[in-house]
Amino acid sequence: MRLIAFIVILFTLNTATATEKPKLTIWSHAYFASEADKLSINLHLAAVIKPALSKTFNIDVEFTNHARVIKHLSSNEASCTFNAIKTPEREENMVFSKVPTYMHLQRQLYALKSALQPSSEPISVAELLKNKGSFGIIGSTSYRELDEIFANKHHNVAAIYGENAFLQLSRLLLNKRIDYIVAYKQALEAHIPAHELNQLTSRRIAEYPEFINGFFACSKTTIGYRAIALIDNFMKSAEMAAYLQQLHRQNNHPDDAKAMLDIYTQRYGIHFKNSH
Repeated sequence: MRLIAFIVILFTLNTATATEKPKLTIWSHAYFASEADKLSINLHLAAVIKPALSKTFNIDVEFTNHARVIKHLSSNEASCTFNAIKTPEREENMVFSKVPTYMHLQRQLYALKSALQPSSEPISVAELLKNKGSFGIIGSTSYRELDEIFANKHHNVAAIYGENAFLQLSRLLLNKRIDYIVAYKQALEAHIPAHELNQLTSRRIAEYPEFINGFFACSKTTIGYRAIALIDNFMKSAEMAAYLQQLHRQNNHPDDAKAMLDIYTQRYGIHFKNSH
């Protein structure tokens, strides 16, 4: 009888081990105030990450700064992030979804109103640097078309690292330690109170196209490749189309949102209900 009981226990343990789901860490950028970070990732978890991945993986969410997110995704850890910009350098160490998880308005140039003439016309970062303008940038991120320009040692560019890089850059700008920063509007709004934000003006950047894509990205591991395959499959669903439509309409001017959703349809074959 004891032998039978032992065999039953052993079988139960082996079955539990065999069916235990592998762990997958979802890294989230700690860009904003902690509550805003949690709200953002919780929305993505409920709408996309859990429906697509929770049947296969045990999902764990962690927050850290941008540089560490990229470090984790470039390692042998089983890790992913919801929204990462694709660059040739990152593609060497990371795998990306086929369809963007979010389409951003481009970063803009910000300066004090006393230092930058307001205009609807784009302005060239390269020309500002040639004219001895000083820039602050986040050292761990990619500015894509501007990376080579910022890397020129003859230009006056200060690279900032750390947990609150956006906040540090905004303080340097407001205190006139630098002339310009390149940032997303929502990043500045999350860190700068309205009375200080009113001191700034912005311009579109000549070197940038209109929009930039963010993708679901994972480490080049067995689990990472499996997660990307599941996300790619989920991206074809009506649920994902509805979430993409919701995200882009809530966070953008109606004209910009329509242009973004049109790109999703024309380039990626994703169709939306009530698209007009």
